[in-house]
Amino acid sequence: MLLIDIGNSRVKAGVLEGGRIHLQKPCEWRNAEAGGPWQALLGGLIRPTRLLVSNVAGNAIADTLTAWAQERWQLVPEFVTVQREFAGMTTRYDRPAQLGIDRWLAALAGFHLAQGAVCVIDSGTALTVDIVNAAGDHLGGLIVPGLGLMARSLTQGTAQLSLDVVHRVDHIATNTAAAISLGCREAVAGLIVRVAERLHRELEEEPLWVVTGGEAEMIRELSPVALRVVPDLVLQGIAIVGAHPT
Repeated sequence: MLLIDIGNSRVKAGVLEGGRIHLQKPCEWRNAEAGGPWQALLGGLIRPTRLLVSNVAGNAIADTLTAWAQERWQLVPEFVTVQREFAGMTTRYDRPAQLGIDRWLAALAGFHLAQGAVCVIDSGTALTVDIVNAAGDHLGGLIVPGLGLMARSLTQGTAQLSLDVVHRVDHIATNTAAAISLGCREAVAGLIVRVAERLHRELEEEPLWVVTGGEAEMIRELSPVALRVVPDLVLQGIAIVGAHPT
């Protein structure tokens, strides 16, 4: 099976073979040509038996993938959707269809990885936190801007300052770019502390903490809570869907 995760800015893909996901190099899709990034990302692969896709980026990019896969492989992609109950996990989201498919897949994979309670942080354009208890109840979560988006939001419209990437700052900042980086990092660290305090009060068990996404290593480094980095967590969730008939 070929697994594809279309995020807000990047596409990640992996080939599931022998129970292992072989990752392809991720790429930025917004800067791709009109036909999408598919030839560059997938052109060297042989035809898969199935093509399963998580997509949070809208219909246009999905249409380019469908057209490419049908022309190249005569294969129709299967776009994964959120299910209220699936593979041992039940979401308590008020309207499951409004839960981002990437969040649902990451929570599902995190729960299967932990074999119990899990707190999943997915840090990309947005930073999301999702909690699943030991009984498999997805309790919900929270969403804030990712580190890069935080920094850009502070510098948009500022003629003399542009900051797209948050850098490590070890001391009180003495320039504006460093001050923004330090502020963004401390904001996320504080958020993790508050989530940990809430889980300590509201969960009966200590969860495994997992982080994924493009900024996962930076989040792990700044986190006051020990985090396990799992780069392909959403792809693992897609693989679980592929292994369970709906």
